[in-house]
Amino acid sequence: MFVLDALDAVAAAASLTLRFASVIFVRFHPIGKKYLSQILGGFTTYLLSAFLQLCLIRTFSTKRGHARALPALLGRVDPSKPKSSLAGCVINLLCLAAVGDFLFRGHMLHQSKSLSFSRIGYVDSNSARIVVRAPFQEYAQITATPVSAPGNAVQATIPIQEQSDYTATFVLEGLESGTEYAYRTNASHTGVFSTMADPSKASKRWSMIATSCIKPFYPYNPLDHGLRIKGLEYVDNYLSSHAAEFMLFLGDFIYIDLPVALGWDATAYATAYRQVYASPSWTPRLRNLPWLHVYDDHEIINDWAGNETGLYKTAMLPYWGYQGLANPPSDARETTHYVLQHGDISFFVLDTRRYRSDNNLPDGPDKTMLGQNQLQELLQWMGNGKEWKVVVSSVPFTRNWRGPDAADSWSGYLWERDLILDEMKKKGVSLILSGDRHEHATTLFPATIPGEQSVIEFSTSPLNQFFEPFSRHHREIEKTDISIHSHPWGTSKFGVVTFDTSKQDTLDVFYNLIVDGQETWNHTWTSHQV
Repeated sequence: MFVLDALDAVAAAASLTLRFASVIFVRFHPIGKKYLSQILGGFTTYLLSAFLQLCLIRTFSTKRGHARALPALLGRVDPSKPKSSLAGCVINLLCLAAVGDFLFRGHMLHQSKSLSFSRIGYVDSNSARIVVRAPFQEYAQITATPVSAPGNAVQATIPIQEQSDYTATFVLEGLESGTEYAYRTNASHTGVFSTMADPSKASKRWSMIATSCIKPFYPYNPLDHGLRIKGLEYVDNYLSSHAAEFMLFLGDFIYIDLPVALGWDATAYATAYRQVYASPSWTPRLRNLPWLHVYDDHEIINDWAGNETGLYKTAMLPYWGYQGLANPPSDARETTHYVLQHGDISFFVLDTRRYRSDNNLPDGPDKTMLGQNQLQELLQWMGNGKEWKVVVSSVPFTRNWRGPDAADSWSGYLWERDLILDEMKKKGVSLILSGDRHEHATTLFPATIPGEQSVIEFSTSPLNQFFEPFSRHHREIEKTDISIHSHPWGTSKFGVVTFDTSKQDTLDVFYNLIVDGQETWNHTWTSHQV
């Protein structure tokens, strides 16, 4: 019967669409807007075609006296193959269940409202910042004691308030330089940290880690914990045999809008932070590593630009509680960009969201990513002091990524970018660290006139998120952005940056790219005083 055969073909096509889109969505590309319509449409079409087949077969069976119409409900017209029909139906249901599990397990089962934890933030030679979350305390009290001299304890007390989602940040001051401390709180948190040594005693060779972008429970595995973050496990494994001074996390710590948005109020944003910190993938070693943060668009909404009212303020409240207050102090209260000094290296960590013009505006002097004040502070910092300097950006400086969202990076702000790069080359600021693109790219911005210093950018992401499975957008075209290395593959990537200033007037940088727990590439960069 032609109609039944046609409906059978529709059911088969719908099943194929459902299964393919489901696997891509939960394992390779968790973009809800792109795949959920295919998944739900495929399942609905499958059910509808099966229902119509059943109706036709029942009508036909009534007239002919047949009764074996049930297998048609399972997507097959031929009643002689009920087992394969049942298997197809079960597979379709399992695909839909996996999608639902991926989307809602964390939201339904892991609100983590009782989460209690502590972690280390910025530490210098005589102070340390420690974040705590203690939902069952009216106040938090900490005691930090030098491991080698238990009698010289430092104590502090801070209130715990619901409006900050029960988080607070200790600022311990008056600490001894070059000293290991152990701390304990009244909420049973414990940990250790080490203050920086005096400049005259500080090591001339040390390492840090840089990356961005975290999505728990990805890639999807139904046997995993709903908040597992394998990228954290890779970092912990690396730290088991290597030393790092701190983690510089370059944004998208949460994804409030992916795979789908589950709320835009303060509670939704706070829950997203809690769920990352509640992951079983955290270890004492990771919590004892100082983490320094900058936010990017997915802490607010995709491709966020400017506008400090409404949604921005809602999103930033938990950011300050969980991360912002633990960053290095800035000159202005609640300024989100800051300067970080470690040994002979000074970092200017940019805020690329708060002050930027709309991405779609025409490029030129009137379009800005940094805003006038931040830009002037950056240019002034380049010319001050004799430290080696590193510019840190949440979005890449290179324009070699040519995809449809290229305008969200510095590629859409080339007038301001070139002004900054020209000044960097003149002042000998030769290194940029960035993230955001879920890929790695090392890019050279060559000097154009004698006496200038070339600039190199190491852009690495994600710590735990998807990479683009289908399209390759990274292409070198202009000679202003020379591609040294590109690596798009891998759901977990971070860079280990080692600085060596032991040679006079020379900075040696050793970069190691870690992909899914394995070192895949390394590069050495040398800069001289200009």
